[in-house]
Amino acid sequence: MLDENLPTFYLSPSSDNIKHHASVLLSHYGSEAAPAYSLRHPDPALPGSRNRYAVALYDSYHPDILYGEVLLIPEWTQPSLSQEEIRKNGGVPPPPQPILPSSFIIQLYNPDQQVLVTQGVSKWSATPQWVFEMPQTSFRQPSVSSIDRTQSDPTASETTPKLRFKWKKDGKLSKDYVCSLSGKNTNPDGSKRKNQEPDITLSIFKHLKEITLYEPNLSRVEMEDPKGLEIVMLLSAIVIREVYNGHLRETFNVADVPRRLSNEAAA
Repeated sequence: MLDENLPTFYLSPSSDNIKHHASVLLSHYGSEAAPAYSLRHPDPALPGSRNRYAVALYDSYHPDILYGEVLLIPEWTQPSLSQEEIRKNGGVPPPPQPILPSSFIIQLYNPDQQVLVTQGVSKWSATPQWVFEMPQTSFRQPSVSSIDRTQSDPTASETTPKLRFKWKKDGKLSKDYVCSLSGKNTNPDGSKRKNQEPDITLSIFKHLKEITLYEPNLSRVEMEDPKGLEIVMLLSAIVIREVYNGHLRETFNVADVPRRLSNEAAA
């Protein structure tokens, strides 16, 4: 724990003893960690769970309240024609393998919005990073105007100002990840990087096990939906842990051969 006074989330086995469920516990000001969210994956034994990854974040005390979810259906490698690969696989072409996705979408609810998280590489440290944007305004302003009521919600409008965030590995050899708010560009024409404010650290994902929020810095984030940001940070951290630091065949619950590819081969 970085500082017991800071809000810290811990991933823990679920109290319902279902293996594909987990609990997200919260400790703040040194308090004993208590349930904050319920993390659910689909039952891997169900046919509909094969060849995909899904995770959803629910309220711990009101299990019908869904805050956000992620669904990833991977693309697949083409069957290998290499005689060496076929020989190593007992004389038959090896089955297609899932390809690590370069992005994923977090679906938030109430207010509804989709947050695209894109994987890349830091220009300065050459370490992996995941970038996403969220609107500063999320809720429609009350209005008696019929014209105002026909306008798009702020989360769906391209004119709504957005803030840019990123998860970045804290060094090539580190197992920690840091989420930060990208610094504002203070140059009027937005061109020179040297006039950009420094990034603001918002949270750290330590050893892929606990997520600590830097509460004083979070108060500097100028957006209407801080709860939505918390959900996105939690879900994106979970996906980074399970998809980008996991074993792909296990993560995507790979069956034998994807039905779609089998049909294509038969055609």
